[in-house]
Formats: sequence, structure tokens, C-alpha cells
Amino acid sequence: MMVLGALVLLGLASLGINHMLADKTIVMLEAEASLNATSIAQIMIDEVMTKSYDASTAGGSRVWDSTQFTSPAALGPNATETGNVGTLPDSSTPFRSDKYYNDVDDYNNYSRVVKTPILGKFTVVDTVYYLTEANLNVKSSSQTYYKKVLVTVRHPNMSFALQLSDVSVYRRYF
Repeated sequence: MMVLGALVLLGLASLGINHMLADKTIVMLEAEASLNATSIAQIMIDEVMTKSYDASTAGGSRVWDSTQFTSPAALGPNATETGNVGTLPDSSTPFRSDKYYNDVDDYNNYSRVVKTPILGKFTVVDTVYYLTEANLNVKSSSQTYYKKVLVTVRHPNMSFALQLSDVSVYRRYF
């Protein structure tokens, strides 16, 4: 009877320990997923911000009137950029967008899958839109000298989508 009681106590203790270890592992993996998602989003923003402000300024041209920028309805890659990004193989860069996209708004509605060795696939989706000059928190329906880049990163094991953003500014006075 005492042996049976000892076995029951041992079983309860090991269940408690296993539950505690599982909880700690889940917390650790969620923290690692959040750190990876933040890094992936920041890398995406860094890539976008290295590009020209607009297709009309990609060759180094100056624009003095914001109406010369790409219209809000046409933000995204043009036909030649879309074709290049989908062309395989290209091992010169991990993501072909880095090589073939030349301006910020090419990244509008762009998505990519980033694979990590431990947590697997993260999905990245970019959104680009104009901001009003009076308030950089308000979306504009016309061309302005400000574009917001919003990067959303998701992972199947994250209970939330991580979002980072930055504002690209065209300096009209040089």
C-alpha cells in the first residue's frame, strides 16, 4: 500500500514538473518568435528605405510638384518589375525584390516568406500609402511628399501579427 502511495506521489510530481517545463518552453518559443518577427520586419523596412522615393525620382530626377508622383491607385511594382521579381533563378540576393524594385511604392502589397532554422516560415506583407502633410497619421487620397511603409509579420505560432512602420520623405528642397 505504501509503495502504491509512493508511486502516485511520484506520478503527480512528475506531471507537475512536465507541465512547468512545457509552459516555460512555450514562453521561450513565443519570445523567440517575437524577436525573429521584429528582426524580419526591421530588415524589410531597411530594404524599402534604401530605394528612391518614387519611380519618377529613381533615376536621380528631381520632382517639384507632388502630382508628378505615382498616383495612390497605382502604387506597387510596374509590369517589368513584377516580371523580374518572379523570374527564377537569381541567387545574387536572398529576395529578388532587393535587386529589381527601385522605389518605395514598388513594395505596396508585396509579400514574402522568410524561413528561419528553428521556427520555420514567417509571412511578411508590406503596405505603402501616402500621408497628409498636415498630419502624418492620416492617409492621403492624393500624392504627397510622405509615404508610410507598414510591414506586417505573421507566424502560425504567434497569437498576434507584429507591425512596424516608417515614413519615407521626399526632400523637395535640396
